Amino acid sequence: MLREQVEFEHAEAALSDADLARWRAELLDPDSWGEILNTYGRTMRVAVALTDLRGNLLGPCHNPQPVWSLAGSGEGSRECAFCLPPGIPHNCAAGAFEAGETAYSHDRAGLTHASIPLLLGNQRLGVLMAGQCFAQYPQPLALQRVARDLGLPEHKLWEAAVHQIPVSQATLRRYVDLLAALGSAFLRQRYAAILNRELLQTSERYRLVIEGSKDRALLTVNGKGCLTSWNPGAERLLGYTEQETEGEDFSKFFIAEDVANGLPQREIARAAEGGSIDEEYWQVRKDGTRFFSETVVARLGEGVAVEYGFLLRDVTEARKAADAALEAQKLESIGVLAGGIAHDFNNLLTGILGNLSLALVGMDPDDALRPMLDIAERSSVKAAALVSQLLAYAGKSARRVTEFDLSQLVSEILPLIELSIPRTVRLETNLPPGLPWMEADASEIQQIVMNLTINGAEAVGEAAGIVRVSTGAASSTVAGEKQPDVYLEVRDSGCGMDEATRKKIFDPFFTTKFTGRGLGLAAVSGIVRRLKGQLKLESAPGEGSTFRISFPGVPARLPAPKVPVKATVAGSGFMLVADDDPMVRNLVCSIVEPLGFSVLTAEDGRGAVELFRRNSDRIRVVLMDLTMPVMGGLEASVLMHEIRPETPIIISTGYGQADLHGPYSSVVEGVLEKPYTVARLREKIAEVLAPRRNAELKATGGAGA
Repeated sequence: MLREQVEFEHAEAALSDADLARWRAELLDPDSWGEILNTYGRTMRVAVALTDLRGNLLGPCHNPQPVWSLAGSGEGSRECAFCLPPGIPHNCAAGAFEAGETAYSHDRAGLTHASIPLLLGNQRLGVLMAGQCFAQYPQPLALQRVARDLGLPEHKLWEAAVHQIPVSQATLRRYVDLLAALGSAFLRQRYAAILNRELLQTSERYRLVIEGSKDRALLTVNGKGCLTSWNPGAERLLGYTEQETEGEDFSKFFIAEDVANGLPQREIARAAEGGSIDEEYWQVRKDGTRFFSETVVARLGEGVAVEYGFLLRDVTEARKAADAALEAQKLESIGVLAGGIAHDFNNLLTGILGNLSLALVGMDPDDALRPMLDIAERSSVKAAALVSQLLAYAGKSARRVTEFDLSQLVSEILPLIELSIPRTVRLETNLPPGLPWMEADASEIQQIVMNLTINGAEAVGEAAGIVRVSTGAASSTVAGEKQPDVYLEVRDSGCGMDEATRKKIFDPFFTTKFTGRGLGLAAVSGIVRRLKGQLKLESAPGEGSTFRISFPGVPARLPAPKVPVKATVAGSGFMLVADDDPMVRNLVCSIVEPLGFSVLTAEDGRGAVELFRRNSDRIRVVLMDLTMPVMGGLEASVLMHEIRPETPIIISTGYGQADLHGPYSSVVEGVLEKPYTVARLREKIAEVLAPRRNAELKATGGAGA
């Protein structure tokens, strides 16, 4: 083999000008190059073409990109085959020819491409060009100029450009390095065919071309699916040596579900009919691990000698990243939707709850209507709690680590969960009081409870069954010392899981349900790890499943005694109320005017700032909605603080706890969550005014409140 290699390299070096002139057309035959370039272009999703030394195209451009297809490769006068603008004053192909190495070029439209000289020995034959891609997001002005030069509608060229996926310089260089290796190997193979005058089998041609690819597997099979060739890339990717696979059925690389569905033979049949296909599916290595494969299947040869080539690439990580981004977009959309609904719904609840509490303030305790109003008030408070839980689950509330009673937290989220499971599933609970507390973000624990409970209900299916949610106290040993723990247990009477499913149930994107699911239990596992908890699963087919999670406990704390705040604020002056909902503005007026305030109202932040600018010396307190049109509450608060910093500002929000960070933390003195009662609003006003009232009394020699 070494002797043959030396003789072949010597033949290359001895190639004369006469031989080159005689064989150039055959070496650069566009039809022969078409198969490899077309396969490369579709696999890498970049344009690729073969040109002569001056950059003139030899054959078609394979996989042309949208802007190039729109402009038309034959229109206008172009110095470079891949440059979009006409009359470009340089020639990338000629530059590569002169330098004897790959050259990169960027045209006025923003397109990037590379020219790779094809060398045989010391002779230059032609150029491979690849690219027609944007290295960054397209630039409108450059495309406008090109559209005018080519006589194209600007909007059509822009639309085509933004549908192209940008390719970074680093990625393009990797693509070009691979193309250079493929081109060199194919050119050498063509030259060997000329010297020997024997055509190699199509499968062998492809093998020589792909041999140098380290991250792609190339294997060929006959019409029955038996393996006929195997490159080193296949050995690296799939774990088998060529000797282990020779003559074996290639379906051994497919997952059991796909084999049962007849996918391997169906792939061969489709390639036989259409010539080539692109697919993505799960495949299995020798050690049993799965990977997601991007696969190109091509028919090689004709007649009795036909074979089928499989070009495989592991895209598991890329698929996970894409799926994670899609799931994040879905969750973000859910969060935006939940936030918008919560804002409007909490405004409605503010009007309902505020007016109910206002009606109850002056009502006789023995009034016959009072019990009905009490029920309506309690129902409104429960509705507000459900909205708060929805916001927490959708991830709209900021992460806040607190200490809490697990039993109490679970009991608060279960009513919302019960609405999300079938009525045929009975939800049972065992939530004893007096447990050690735990330290975490309550919304994340609520997410765990919801994921496990809904998964349990889905495992039960349409038949009647039970999901039991329990909490309890336990203990663990850390550094030789006992520490209190608390646990959450979710048990269902569903179908259960076999050992193979139990091993994969916490893997990202693994699901026994329809496509697009599979992140719920992975998220549960991630939260438990972050909290240094322990997660155990017991399950068997037909016996249901039990998830038990233990968390480190902390000593239970008695709730801090609430210092009573005087709910009335006597005095005069103005209160500025800014809210985009007129019902809320009218309610606040009804609540605070009896306290002695005159009320100024605004429907957005900009109007509130103007009112404050004109009346800042008379305004004692500001109540500002967080989210309003034109200008939001926090932005308006900063501007008011610059005008008169001593005026207290209260932010009212229907989105749950406001995230007061950065400049807002020193501007806003209080947060009032919607919906609120008469008493809660008056307490908050008294709370922010108390320090100023005490200072005034002290200055005049009076007694502090």
